[in-house]
Amino acid sequence: MPPLPRSLDPLPDESLPGYLLRLSYRLGLTPAELGRTSGLVSTNGGHLPRRLVLDPYFAGHPIVKINWSRPIAAQSGPQRRSQCRSDPVGFGRRRAAAANLFSDPRSPGLELPGLSLNEFTQATRLSREEARSLTLSTWRRNYPPIQRWLPPLHGQVPQIDKWILGGLDRYCPQCLAGDDSPIQREYGGPWKKEWHLGIVFACPQHECFLRHHCPQGGQPPDYDRASRLIPFDGFRGLHPTACRYPLPPTARRLRRPPCRARLDQAPLPALRPGPRLLALQHHLLSLLKTQDVNHEVREYFSDLHLLTALITISWPHGSRRVDSIFAAVVGIEADARRTFGGIRVHDTSPIDPIACGAVLDAAHSLLQIDSLRDVLAEFFDSALTGTPARAGWAQIFTKYEKSCSQRLRTAAAPLIRTYSPSPGWAAPRSTRAAGYRAENIPAHLEPDWYARHFQKLDGPTDHKILRRIAAVQLVQWTTQASIPEAARYLGVEAEKALYTEDNTHIWLNSTHEVQEFRIALSGLATELSDRADGLIDYQYRREALRDWCLDPSTWQELTGRLEPLRGKQPALDDRKRQDASVFIWVHVTRGEHLFAPHPIEAEQPLDIQQDWARRRNTTWFQLTRPDPMHHYADLRKALTDYAHQLAADIEAGAVSTRKARTDVT
Repeated sequence: MPPLPRSLDPLPDESLPGYLLRLSYRLGLTPAELGRTSGLVSTNGGHLPRRLVLDPYFAGHPIVKINWSRPIAAQSGPQRRSQCRSDPVGFGRRRAAAANLFSDPRSPGLELPGLSLNEFTQATRLSREEARSLTLSTWRRNYPPIQRWLPPLHGQVPQIDKWILGGLDRYCPQCLAGDDSPIQREYGGPWKKEWHLGIVFACPQHECFLRHHCPQGGQPPDYDRASRLIPFDGFRGLHPTACRYPLPPTARRLRRPPCRARLDQAPLPALRPGPRLLALQHHLLSLLKTQDVNHEVREYFSDLHLLTALITISWPHGSRRVDSIFAAVVGIEADARRTFGGIRVHDTSPIDPIACGAVLDAAHSLLQIDSLRDVLAEFFDSALTGTPARAGWAQIFTKYEKSCSQRLRTAAAPLIRTYSPSPGWAAPRSTRAAGYRAENIPAHLEPDWYARHFQKLDGPTDHKILRRIAAVQLVQWTTQASIPEAARYLGVEAEKALYTEDNTHIWLNSTHEVQEFRIALSGLATELSDRADGLIDYQYRREALRDWCLDPSTWQELTGRLEPLRGKQPALDDRKRQDASVFIWVHVTRGEHLFAPHPIEAEQPLDIQQDWARRRNTTWFQLTRPDPMHHYADLRKALTDYAHQLAADIEAGAVSTRKARTDVT
């Protein structure tokens, strides 16, 4: 791609939107036109997407390519390069041609090649390292929200994280004013990329809080804040430091043009950060920019996010942990969040940088306390008195659980388990940290677990109902999932789980044994926590045997060991191979035979499938009855021995998920 006639060197710590604002102003283009010209967005008139601040590399989109080098009259003059990468020859005519290009899609200067990072670097004369340095991708290893939102790795789904700010929401006026060099006097100083992070609330260089609004009253619309990299990127001629948000609406002004107020001339906030807050900001930035990949840094940031949410949800309980000078500002922020409604609003950085700094300082101080569990319990007991508030923080905790520190997980686990998403099923409050995890729960409770804790209950004649709902509730306690979500995790049909829960609830109320059931369930949870290190990963077994069945050669080997019977020999066909596969699957995964995979049956014609389904329970009864007939007794022993060996092979890693799924024929 031919380079643009003029370019600019990136400023220290500059962000991609700031660079595009300066360069588009210099070229006389709108930021959106520059984005299409340099290959950042497609030619269909789209705006610059917000996620470009993470990484400029997006493959597969067509771009506009302007032929800046088409023959024109040459112009003389020295080529200056002072923080500037330019080709001044013919620039005025090319700028006019660019303006015509965007109004005439048939212009011969258009090309539609595939997009790559090279297109942007060639157009702007930047190296790949310089282009990457404009984005947040350089900090992805240290800051979990960046990792969650970047293009997916290994099939992961990217998650929008509100701790990454959109638009141009925070700024330091003195940084935008520049350093008085010629290039910064003309185009302003850098919009720093660190201002896009919710943990940055102050400018250590100028020892002031960042501003988050326009002094003239420019207001960011919600849709603009959420989706665009640069607000109103279709406007031309705005200075890079000018406010691009519209003024408040008036009766005479239906169309709201950009505010245009110079943010580099805005006054600094009246409140100033003290030495402690400045030290905290220095600390956060040093952790963010460290070159050493350290899981403790990622865990620390996740801990801060979690405790920030806890403080804002429980406000004003946490006011005594916030500097009294800033308590009023935090109170306004907390009230605004409650007015806005919804739990997810608490999983964001406070909008006001002053409130953000005060709450992050309080969260940081909480992490320094030795008895963190007692502090969290105090918040739960004194502030989070309603189920919605506790459940809300539990949902946020679930999001960060894998990335937060083990210390916070241990402290929060017994509190999180006090919340049960199912109405009317309040889980008991445990005095221990949850040592077991969801993967340690079989879909159908182990028989000895049931015998020790639930056998004394005068329950339904079919004990499988209690075994099923107890397993679902144990998963709920450790994940805060709903009943359908926990059931699907265990491989149980959600409809059957809900039906079981409803009927069990009715029975417990009718027999006045609700409390006994909760005590039994809590006792089992405590037992599992006491021996968490020796628990089986049933989820791994379920995954290993998903869509699994005995292959024909193994089936022939197993049945070859059976003692021949006198007279007519029993059928050992594919139907019985399918039923034997179910028997083994149940023993290995400790699931219910009702939810076992049936890959052999699925390959049969519909009429055969229906016939096998009618006979399925009969074979299952013969294999599991206390006094099986001679043939089924021998077959059960062979299948049980094989199941024990298969389980051992799975635990030892000798059977991968792919190998375990054998052919059905």
